[in-house]
Amino acid sequence: MKIAYLLESTEIFGGVQIVLRQAEALARRGHRVTVVSPGPAPDWFPLARARFERSSYRDSAALGEAEVRVATFWTTVPPALEAARGPVFHLCQGYEGEIAHYRDVRDEIERIYRASTHKLAISATLAARLEILGFGPATDVGQAFDAAGFFPGPARAVADPPVVLVVGPLEVEFKGIEIALRGLALARQRGACFYLRRISYSPCLETERTLGVTDEYHDSLAPERMPFAYRASDVFVGASRVEEGFGLPSLEALSCGLPTLLSDVPGQREIGGEAASYFRDGDAASLADALPALFTPEARERARSLGPAAAARFDAAGVAERLERAFLAAGAGAP
Repeated sequence: MKIAYLLESTEIFGGVQIVLRQAEALARRGHRVTVVSPGPAPDWFPLARARFERSSYRDSAALGEAEVRVATFWTTVPPALEAARGPVFHLCQGYEGEIAHYRDVRDEIERIYRASTHKLAISATLAARLEILGFGPATDVGQAFDAAGFFPGPARAVADPPVVLVVGPLEVEFKGIEIALRGLALARQRGACFYLRRISYSPCLETERTLGVTDEYHDSLAPERMPFAYRASDVFVGASRVEEGFGLPSLEALSCGLPTLLSDVPGQREIGGEAASYFRDGDAASLADALPALFTPEARERARSLGPAAAARFDAAGVAERLERAFLAAGAGAP
């Protein structure tokens, strides 16, 4: 099949990485896959099998030839539908209409989600959510995760003080970073001793500096360095809110065998299962209550045993198979 993904941005975002991994996995199955974007080729994720075309959507040669078009963000759905020769899919990594940042365009987002596309979701939780909202049916294709670099390091004792890792931008509300920081600040006030390492794709905000809990901050750490950041830490805290479609850092931390404390929302439960610990969503005090138990050798041993197995449920090859089935079921490649 000739498959074209419409990618709005090629910046270093987890959602962009997922699109590129899907494209690569489908290309490995023998399909001709092209990622079309008005932005430059992502030098941080060089494509080996799939192709990249920098072009406006209207002028794209790959889109003109495509038997399957995959929109990857709500703004790419209209150009995906325009003059399409075959089925059009809408890859959903979260419903933007529930995100505060898009409040002013919510009516337009709802209209686009009701368009005649085949919905694809990266988790069962998100697929169910889209159906509840009336945008279904949605096919759960799973998360295209590559665990090759994400594995536990050599067994070692918990550092003194333990290193807590929080990944994500404070300014994106549904990431729950401010809740994580406030919970960690409260834990420190109660006497917990730890060193907080932060990683984000944007510079540190004054709000975070004011909280005074962050000890080390990395802006736009290269993707290939992320596994080392997990292995050099002792606890991961993921405070994603219910609006986040999939907390990729939570999965990466589990794969590295890191004791993981997650917000108790359906999406995080789907990722962590019994391998993670949980605190009440949006509750900084609950986070502070749960944190000390993750600093123990027992928590570390449990995470090294259960985390990688939980993460192994997610892989790019399985996603490619499910995508292929969805494309064929929609009539892709038929005369």
